[in-house]
Amino acid sequence: MKKLMLLVTALGLVVFLSGCSLIPGIFGNKSESVKNKEITLVLAFGEKTGTYTGQLVKGLPQGNGVFTVSDEDEIAWTYEGEWEQGHFQGKGETVWEDGFVQEGTYQDDYLTGEGKEYLDGNLLYEGNFDKSQYDRHGILYNYYGDVIYEGDFVLGFYNETAAQRKARLDPFKAQTSEISYAEIVDNAKNETGKKVKMTGRVFQVYENYENQQYFCDFIMDMNDDPNQMVQVYYRLNVDEAPLVEGQMVTVWGTVEYLYTFTSDGGQEYTIPNVEAWSVE
Repeated sequence: MKKLMLLVTALGLVVFLSGCSLIPGIFGNKSESVKNKEITLVLAFGEKTGTYTGQLVKGLPQGNGVFTVSDEDEIAWTYEGEWEQGHFQGKGETVWEDGFVQEGTYQDDYLTGEGKEYLDGNLLYEGNFDKSQYDRHGILYNYYGDVIYEGDFVLGFYNETAAQRKARLDPFKAQTSEISYAEIVDNAKNETGKKVKMTGRVFQVYENYENQQYFCDFIMDMNDDPNQMVQVYYRLNVDEAPLVEGQMVTVWGTVEYLYTFTSDGGQEYTIPNVEAWSVE
């Protein structure tokens, strides 16, 4: 009888300990609430050090929390949302200091599934993401809310046939006009959203991250005049070759705003920015 009682007691203790191991804060699985705690996380896109406010389990963000990264090597950004074992997992939002925002469903630190992107409060994209890149169906807007493209994407690239591209671009091209460089600068200053056609020479093509080859942003000398610089934002189709420096091109796009940058020689320039719908 005594042996039986000891066996029952031992089994009860095992069950109790097993249950306790699942409860935060008991036997090493401790949960704590922290505020602005400096922490280093190994995320899918790299190791990041920042400050964290929220719940920690075994020293890692879990549940809901806010993580802010601010260092001189990149634009400061903040992720606020759901976490699982130190990774973005579930509903969340990432806000960059320059006004760029991503929101939606995260998986293993990347926006995956339905989501949206904004710039300065303006909706830029809504649709499906795969590892934070546009993929499958989505809608891309310009700075003024006009639909640039609605259809399929392949990891950031437009995915449309020649016929689909023509049907999309011909109506837009018909709305554009060729105006002087001074008028383009004035439209950029006042952010009018003017639809324009420009011809010039590609002066510089921006270098992209390896996983962002769909971007083909560049600076062009309008009318082949180095005193008439325009910055152009452009996204490639899946079968479209990137532009090269020195190439003569015609751009159809929307004038957005004035962009200021400092050259390698230390000289500051302020030039108009144009969101290109087509570059040929």
